[in-house]
Amino acid sequence: MFTVKQVAARNLVGFHWIGPWEETVPRGFESLSRWTRDHQLQGEKLAVYYDDPDQVPADRLRCDTAIAVGDNFVLPAGSEGARLITLPGGLYAVGLAEIENNAFFEAWEQLFDQVEADARYRLTGKPCYERYLHEGEQSGIWVLEMLIPVTQIQES
Repeated sequence: MFTVKQVAARNLVGFHWIGPWEETVPRGFESLSRWTRDHQLQGEKLAVYYDDPDQVPADRLRCDTAIAVGDNFVLPAGSEGARLITLPGGLYAVGLAEIENNAFFEAWEQLFDQVEADARYRLTGKPCYERYLHEGEQSGIWVLEMLIPVTQIQES
C-alpha cells in the first residue's frame, strides 16, 4: 500500500556509485559512515537510485549514498569524492517497508507494481530514493520509506 504526497526538495551530501546495487549501496554507506565520522557530521541517511534495473545492466546502475544537510551546507576540507546533491521536490508515491534478509529489491518491486497498477498516476522516470527510519546492521531488520516520483493523470 502507498500514499501519494507532495514532497519538498532535499539537499544531500554523499557519494556517487556505479555498479550492482547489492554491492555499491553497502560499500557506499561504509564510505559515508567513515566520512561523517571523520567530519563529525550527522543527518538522515538516504539512498538515491537513478536507473531502472529492468532497463540498465547491473554494472551500469547508478546510486548515491547520502545524508540530508541544510540549505547552506559547505563541503568540509578533506571531502574528496563527496558531492552535494539536490533531490527535486514534487509528487511522490510513498511506501513504508520493513525489510528482513536484505530483501530490499523485493520491497521496491512490490511498490513499483502497486504504483504502476494505479491508473491515477504515472511514473516520471526521475530518481527514486529511500529514507532509513531504522537501520538494521545489528538486528537485520530495516525500516524505510521508499519514494517514487509520479505525475497525476488528468481525467478527461
